[in-house]
Amino acid sequence: MRYQMPNYPCEFEIPDSWLAEAGMNGFSPTESAFCSSVDAVLVPLTEVEPPMRRPTTLKDWRGFDHDRLLRILKGFVEGDEIPWVPLLELPHVSEFTPRPYRYRVRDGYHRYYASVAAGFECLPGSVQPA
Repeated sequence: MRYQMPNYPCEFEIPDSWLAEAGMNGFSPTESAFCSSVDAVLVPLTEVEPPMRRPTTLKDWRGFDHDRLLRILKGFVEGDEIPWVPLLELPHVSEFTPRPYRYRVRDGYHRYYASVAAGFECLPGSVQPA
């Protein structure tokens, strides 16, 4: 299935068979983000720069590791507590050259894309200044 990126003019795809295997068929989020620890800060996905995968990183499907992505998606379906994503707050350049994003994912490629695919509005994170 193809998903539109929030605040970015492109799409990404997750194989339908993976979504079915994770139990995502018919999934509809009841919260704005996946279940995480109480100290997580909810950051709108529209404010998070989409993480890019290095072309040299070999994975099962277009940058995704099958087992890792399925573990996260199944966690969403089952309501499991999933670790928050470490985020870097990007410095404000100036009022005349605003950045399109306020945060950058430091480690959480699969959690970011799984959150978009699941229909969440926010990403649980821990924000560190640049």
